[in-house]
Amino acid sequence: MGIYRGVGGTGDSNTDATITEVTLKSEQAAASATASANSATAASSSASGAGTSATAAANSATAAANSATAASTSKDTSAAQATIATTKAGEAATSATNSANSATASAGSATTASNAQTAAANSATAAANSATASANSASTATTKASEASTSAGTATTKASEAATSATNSANSATASANSATAAASSASGASGSASTATTKASEAATSATNAANSAAAAANKLPLAGGAMTGAITTNSTFDGVDVGVRDGVLTSTTNTVNNLSNVFDPIGTSVAMAIALGG
Repeated sequence: MGIYRGVGGTGDSNTDATITEVTLKSEQAAASATASANSATAASSSASGAGTSATAAANSATAAANSATAASTSKDTSAAQATIATTKAGEAATSATNSANSATASAGSATTASNAQTAAANSATAAANSATASANSASTATTKASEASTSAGTATTKASEAATSATNSANSATASANSATAAASSASGASGSASTATTKASEAATSATNAANSAAAAANKLPLAGGAMTGAITTNSTFDGVDVGVRDGVLTSTTNTVNNLSNVFDPIGTSVAMAIALGG
């Protein structure tokens, strides 16, 4: 259906089928609004009637309750009548509650009818706004499509950057692991070096002790230039090729022989005897 634009639009404003349709729709809308107003009036009247009924029912309930009280206190009223009166009082109370609920529902109907009338007026405005919104949505959709394309390109770039970053992180982790291994090896080497250093220190201390002992022993040695001995000299070899033990035996034998000769031969007496013999 074409949109009525006045004289010079889709047709003559007096004969065009479009204006006839618009007029018909306007009349229908007016009739609907009138019907809604009438419905609201009727609902209001119904609510008023329901309120009156509720009041009457409440009065009836009160009277029934009073009757029940009177029945229970009356000596001439049977227990059955008292029970019936109590039941009737309950029924009256229920009727009063139902009447009150009906009044509430009628009031709600009146409000609904009034809201429907307002909604009918708002619907036309909403239709015009919807057309404008559709045009705007089409423009927005085009813009969003362009933005989505740009975002897709950006996402691809970011994905590539993330992959590169992940590779770099993996390489860094590998390097860190290698560094940790090297550090452990260095620590082990340092421990071995420390043990070796301790051993060498002990060996150096032993060498120092041996050197001190050697120095003390050297101080007690007879210098090559000679010197005085403070004790007896013994040997199991020779001095300058002479066997001292053998030589000592010879010297002892010679000494003994000389001593024996001294005891046998008197040199002085021999000399005197020889002088006398020679005529001296």
